[in-house]
Amino acid sequence: MAGSVQNDGGWREESRFSVLSTDPAVRAALDACLARSAAPSPSAKQFLAAWAGTPIIGGSMLRGAERGRSWALSRSIAVTRNHSAEFAQPVGEVIVGVVCSLARTGRPLKSVQQLPDGCTLTAAIPSDARTFGGTLTVTVTRTENGSLVRAAAEIPGQLYDWGVAKRTLATLLADIPALLVP
Repeated sequence: MAGSVQNDGGWREESRFSVLSTDPAVRAALDACLARSAAPSPSAKQFLAAWAGTPIIGGSMLRGAERGRSWALSRSIAVTRNHSAEFAQPVGEVIVGVVCSLARTGRPLKSVQQLPDGCTLTAAIPSDARTFGGTLTVTVTRTENGSLVRAAAEIPGQLYDWGVAKRTLATLLADIPALLVP
């Protein structure tokens, strides 16, 4: 199987993202998830711009939010949540489940780091009315009994994220078994 995945489902044990991403069955599953993706919600700037004329002490809400975020970023303040889960499915299936979840929820993949027996996927958490966005880092590795997923959501520049990081991780971990390719 050196360097390629057989069309009989051999991709399910594959841990190399470059090989998984070229398999026709994986591409079809990803396309199906993209077709079901939700429309993006307004970004934090768009949401606050709608309230731009609303005076608050010291100026507009958008300017105040941006100043507060700059202050928090300069002090390395961030909301970080971590979670891990084990799955009985092989590493290739779980990686595809993660990628499909990212596609379905509108979290663009920013980078992939290949590991000896898995990979680390880094995706953007889009800005919305509650946050200015963040980063979701998901590491999938092969285990004796299946796969291990370790996920971390980080929302930089905020003391409170209104539950965005927690919901992001909960959605991802619930999506993986639901989006596994049959």
